[in-house]
Amino acid sequence: MQEHRRLKMKINARTERVVSQTTTTKCFVVMALCLLWTHLSLAQYPGSWQALPDMPVGKWEPGVVVLDDKLYIFGGYTDGVVSSKRSEIFDPSDNGWTLIQELPSAITHMNMALDGRTIWFAGGFKDGYKGHAIAEVWSYDVDLDRYTAAPLLPESRAGGGLAVLDGQLHYFGGLMADRDTDSSDHWTLDLENWALGSATWSEAAPMPVPRNQFSTVVFNGRIYAIGGQFHHDSVQLDQPRTDIYNPATNTWTSGPNLPKGHSHAEGATFVHGGNIYMVGGHTTPTGGTKSQDPDILRLTRGGTWQKVGELPGPLSSPAAAIIGDRLYVAGGAAGGSTVQSGMWVSSAP
Repeated sequence: MQEHRRLKMKINARTERVVSQTTTTKCFVVMALCLLWTHLSLAQYPGSWQALPDMPVGKWEPGVVVLDDKLYIFGGYTDGVVSSKRSEIFDPSDNGWTLIQELPSAITHMNMALDGRTIWFAGGFKDGYKGHAIAEVWSYDVDLDRYTAAPLLPESRAGGGLAVLDGQLHYFGGLMADRDTDSSDHWTLDLENWALGSATWSEAAPMPVPRNQFSTVVFNGRIYAIGGQFHHDSVQLDQPRTDIYNPATNTWTSGPNLPKGHSHAEGATFVHGGNIYMVGGHTTPTGGTKSQDPDILRLTRGGTWQKVGELPGPLSSPAAAIIGDRLYVAGGAAGGSTVQSGMWVSSAP
């Protein structure tokens, strides 16, 4: 009986050792897989993020332009969804910030368009959360640090596209005065005539699918309207489509769709090195719900959209640009409308 008990204890001890060794082996396997996954992720999206000193004032949904290897950031929301007139320049050479002349009004939901050393902006929401759409059009002279009023848009708009191409200022899409109805209107302003004091807005081919908060770039002599959303104050639905405008024929054609519905990256979509980049924003994946997006997307000439990197975390409506061989990302909103003041830099994807 005693011998049987000793034998049973030995068997139990041996079993426990086997179980312990098996469990340890499983843990090592899981750890190895995790390390392998991390390595593959880093290999797939090269470049590590470095935190720079914060922005002086955190912002999201600002107007953004790159000029002279510097990042110009105009207006946008600050903490508490408060619209701001504050405008400033970030210089990557010393990571310094310089204040410039404030906007004429506290504005959000406006795109910027660069014409030489003049920066244009039009429409937008004025005066804070639930602000009203406006028809104001302004030019900013970089060298004089001065704003000049231009002819008003034919109607108030916000969240539309703005671009300069072949001497014409184009405004299209966006939200009507009720803050929720999407417009297909497309207007142009002859900038040479404006300089002579005789310009008025003219109609051009309407946007094929009206929407708002899409990204706008000029690429290969065409205007690209990328992503966007339906509605604003009611149920928003992000869109994956790309529309391309040809000024020579005054026509729109369809371009490559984004991998998912996407909006709120107006100040973080840009052309660099013959590619279009889109950084962060809002997304509504197929079958999913609307949320902030950490993805960095790239479109090559004649190609399709590809994911080429990730932000340190999901971020809506930041300012972003590649300057030199570095990608800079400033501000944005995380977790709804929680403004961020962080400034990040990574090698360009």
